[in-house]
Amino acid sequence: MKKNLVYLILGAIIIMAVGVTFVDFDNQIVSVNSEEFANLIDAAFVLQVHEPYYGEIEGTDLVVEDWDNLDSYIDKLPKDKKIAIYCRSGRMSGIVAEQLAERGYDVYDLEGGMNAWQESGKELIVR
Repeated sequence: MKKNLVYLILGAIIIMAVGVTFVDFDNQIVSVNSEEFANLIDAAFVLQVHEPYYGEIEGTDLVVEDWDNLDSYIDKLPKDKKIAIYCRSGRMSGIVAEQLAERGYDVYDLEGGMNAWQESGKELIVR
């Protein structure tokens, strides 16, 4: 009985150790407020993922209106730069942020999206 328990515990430890080995802790999603997002604009690739088009933050590099089809625009995103992502409220950008982080991107997600951006006194542009 004790021998089986020891094997069970050892097996669980090995499984946990192997699982942790494959987790990528380098690429996480960082939630940022409007001020922090504004400071990222010059240093990051800025991605707007709200559909339908609602407007955008000045300095946006790419507006994606087909956010649920990530593969259709993934080749346009630089791997060597931070990705600053936003949508209108934060829901759509949160989903895309998770997908990008899983693919190895460093992602910064605007908390509250364009709504929070405007509430902080910042403007949107419409093209």
